[in-house]
Amino acid sequence: MTRDILAIDIGTSGLKLGVFSPDLQRRRVARRSYSPHLYDDGRADIDPQVWWDAIRSCCAEVGPDLQDVGVITLSVTTPGLTPMAADGSALAPAVLFLDGRSHEQARRIRELVGEDAFLQDSANLPVSGGSSLASIMWFRDEELAIWDAAAMFGHCNTYIVRRMTGRWAVDPSTTSITGMYNTVEDDLCWNERVLDAAGIPRHLLPPLVRSYDAVGPILPEIADELGLPPDCVVLCGGNDATLAALSSGITEPGDISIISGTCDIVSVCTDRPIASAEFNLRCHVIPDRWLTFYVLNTGGEALEWFRRIFCRELDTETFYEAYLPDVLKAFFSDPDSDARERELPVYDPHLGGSRYSLRRLKGGFHGLTLQTSREDLLVSLVRGNMTYLGSHLESAASLLPLGPKIGISGGGAKIRGMLEARRRWTGDFEYEYQDQSSMVGAAMLGQIYQAGGIAHGRRASVAS
Repeated sequence: MTRDILAIDIGTSGLKLGVFSPDLQRRRVARRSYSPHLYDDGRADIDPQVWWDAIRSCCAEVGPDLQDVGVITLSVTTPGLTPMAADGSALAPAVLFLDGRSHEQARRIRELVGEDAFLQDSANLPVSGGSSLASIMWFRDEELAIWDAAAMFGHCNTYIVRRMTGRWAVDPSTTSITGMYNTVEDDLCWNERVLDAAGIPRHLLPPLVRSYDAVGPILPEIADELGLPPDCVVLCGGNDATLAALSSGITEPGDISIISGTCDIVSVCTDRPIASAEFNLRCHVIPDRWLTFYVLNTGGEALEWFRRIFCRELDTETFYEAYLPDVLKAFFSDPDSDARERELPVYDPHLGGSRYSLRRLKGGFHGLTLQTSREDLLVSLVRGNMTYLGSHLESAASLLPLGPKIGISGGGAKIRGMLEARRRWTGDFEYEYQDQSSMVGAAMLGQIYQAGGIAHGRRASVAS
């Protein structure tokens, strides 16, 4: 008998929790916001207890709807690298993808292993923040007490699943870009050559399982704490962007997905592993599929920065629902918008660094004049973000045929005028919006589990 599904979507700046029927009808949704810690030295992290408190609060809000839940599934921000003690407690804040503390470690391990070797096996090069490999090495180099106390280094879903079940686990969609996983083979195996070179003992990494597989039953005390049935099964879950792609139907070669949130992510589905130093490659949550993964660390966060710095007189609602849409409308309704665009300054979209550089890149505006207005700066920021994503689609089009449609999700996709901006600067595609798609994708994992899972057996050779 199939039962209701509890889907938990843990994002960078907020959590959504939804109760779904077995056929994915949404029964109830709750949300909580929180703020990660962003430091002047480039570090970015969050206390994992914040995630748990948000889960507990949301469960209390939807309590009566939890009584028929049989499956708990996760969509998680990645990596959220957390050093944990043997009891699963966090020994330090979780390292987020924005983090810039481990550039030196990323550089060193590239030299030790060799970039060609990384691309051949993992299809990804280690970087600071987005790659757990460099972050783990940083803890060993800089936080010896934490390194000595750690029983496990896991991702966001590792921490939550361990707390719910008492068992360790992580999945390929979140480990794909670490540099430690055999992403090309997608064989549920860590890369021993990389671990040996980095000096990371195998026992410090969790067992690998599929996103839609059960890790174990919920602990009785946790079921009682969250108000859930005592016989719930907890799935490993997967990366939020990958699950957004799943819910948008991005499963065939050439399908395209964009997430417009705190960061912006464009992905193209492929049926073979394509290795490149210019983008990441994630394992999809379904068999024999991969997703190119091109990330702008500060997509929506750049807009929020602009509001805080240049529009201090405007509250959040006024900025996003009136000011920004009006600025875009004025630009696109200009009878000679091409001429106006030529006069815009150039925005370098690296306020939060870059996942693809061993240096801490910074953002900037170039080509300012005494005539440059606040509105010019805002349009150039939007253009810079959009063209950044469009550059990946141009690259991907040289590797495989692209489809005509883009599945898009995230709060930034709802802003009036952004769709026209995407068509002008990202690509003239058909854009199809899907609300809360990462959470829906997580719920789909629960449906897959209750249907008996998916067969997996293909072994691929790398293409570059």
